Amino acid sequence: MKKPIIHLLVLIILLVSCNQTQLEPTDPDSFIMPDPETYVMLMPAVREYFYYRKQAVISGEMDTFWSLYPNLKQDTDLSLGINTESSLVRSMQGLKPFDGNILPEYYEKIKVKSGGRELQVLVHGMELYVWNNTTGQFDDSGGEFKIVLYLQEKSGGWTVTKTDEVTLAEWHDFTP
Repeated sequence: MKKPIIHLLVLIILLVSCNQTQLEPTDPDSFIMPDPETYVMLMPAVREYFYYRKQAVISGEMDTFWSLYPNLKQDTDLSLGINTESSLVRSMQGLKPFDGNILPEYYEKIKVKSGGRELQVLVHGMELYVWNNTTGQFDDSGGEFKIVLYLQEKSGGWTVTKTDEVTLAEWHDFTP
């Protein structure tokens, strides 16, 4: 008689724990894989940010990007990788890129961390821009990146309010 009750209790505990949406990791300083609902909720903001970042790099024009992400124009710190989009755009203009691809989940799926009123999204992807080299052949420039996007809820969706790209100096010691 005790075995069916124990099995029933274990089943109930498993069902309840599987139904809970968990954004808070056991270690508040660590990123976790988002549940499917959170993933679907955040990915449009991640894709939109990278779309407009790519457009800024290709066009060399930051006005549209700044109109959508005005907070990223402030508190830039190249040594720490904070809000460095304008630097990326300037540095790429010498190549005159005419196309590009940004694959946010090239190396791994996004991970999230909750921080009060904002969410942090760790993105580990690939960013490549196509340009003509000195012989007129297509070449590409870019590579692997790790960046933390700080998102806040806005008008029923999410928007990027700060970026923190992992710099070369931080790369080997970076642990999310």
